[in-house]
Amino acid sequence: MSSPNALSPQDATAQRLLEESEQTRQADRLSQLAFADPSSAPKAVEVIWSFIRSYDQHRSEMPLDQWLIQEFHQYPHLWQDNAEVERVALTLINSISRTNQHKASLQRHLDKGKSAANWLAKELEQDAQDNPELKLSEYAGQVQGMLASANVALAQTLDPGDIASNPSAIVGELQPPVWDDTSRLDIAKDINRQALLNAALNASYHGARILGQCTWNWLRGEQNAPASTALQAFFDSSLKSAEHVGAQVAVSGGVMVAAKSGWLRVCGDAQAEQVATTTYIGLERAKALYQLGQGDILADTAINAIEQATMVAARSLAQAVEEKATQLGATWGAALGSVFGPGGTAIGGVVGGVAGRAAGKAVGMLIEKGGRKVVQVASKVVRKVVDTAKEVGAAVVSGLRKAVSWFLG
Repeated sequence: MSSPNALSPQDATAQRLLEESEQTRQADRLSQLAFADPSSAPKAVEVIWSFIRSYDQHRSEMPLDQWLIQEFHQYPHLWQDNAEVERVALTLINSISRTNQHKASLQRHLDKGKSAANWLAKELEQDAQDNPELKLSEYAGQVQGMLASANVALAQTLDPGDIASNPSAIVGELQPPVWDDTSRLDIAKDINRQALLNAALNASYHGARILGQCTWNWLRGEQNAPASTALQAFFDSSLKSAEHVGAQVAVSGGVMVAAKSGWLRVCGDAQAEQVATTTYIGLERAKALYQLGQGDILADTAINAIEQATMVAARSLAQAVEEKATQLGATWGAALGSVFGPGGTAIGGVVGGVAGRAAGKAVGMLIEKGGRKVVQVASKVVRKVVDTAKEVGAAVVSGLRKAVSWFLG
């Protein structure tokens, strides 16, 4: 006897077609955000693949910086001079190395039974201690704005429902903070909540998965190329591992060339720190989905790993801005939020697709499988986080309105 709520075969078919249509819409939208035009897709994918292949061939022969500089020199038309080549190469290496160091630091903290919010609060305070001119309240607010603005943009771009129409529900209790002994953990918890929402929003949409899968069709003659040993090792390593900087740098080098060639739409002027951050998150997300697809972890664990990668990347990017002595005005947080927003999601899908396929057909298929498995749980996490924000927000409506205008400009 069928359930009274069961769909008829015709209705089930109609619902499936509607879902597939929405998934295709998301993938098309993300493709437009990732690539300058349709002809750019195979060019971008192939140059990333070429960096991966070259790294496999040379990683035991020369230091990482020497190899990357040598590889960049193969594209002389992209650089003003040798100084720019070296500067960009070292920035990519330093940025990805720094982010992995933060990942290892967070993991040590979590292994001691301490919270991610506690770790983040201490990290931001350390930055302020290292730079006495840094205003900690403003600095923390920029990190909040970086993720919150990305979450609003993600929902508005990808979600056709009520979440997208209510930015204050996504923002929650965000407002320009005052950092003190009483508020520090609450502010850090909200940043952590924004990272969780960002991870769940990314995982709850099929578009990035489909876009990543499309990379297989753009690889032209590379379908039967040998698998990358460096990327195989990356995907098979523990989610806690921070030991595969070289593989991540190799992918980021290809993304950098694709961006400077005008094929990938990476944050406008393709700043190296933003390229490194986008690559790092895309790879970490793909790794979590691969291990989910393989059955090694549950969907909740995958989302948690993506959340931690997002928070670590946001913390690392903020530190890079602070160390470059960029004026901490009212816009840099929201501006850098593009790394975590729809554009970053789109390019992350491409990065994950190329890297997964480079690591072997089986890895690519398992990333795709993990992407399908994570959607339902991720959607529940989005609803839970947003519903909590709504409950909190009901008491601070005026503060929310001010906050939304504050980080959206």
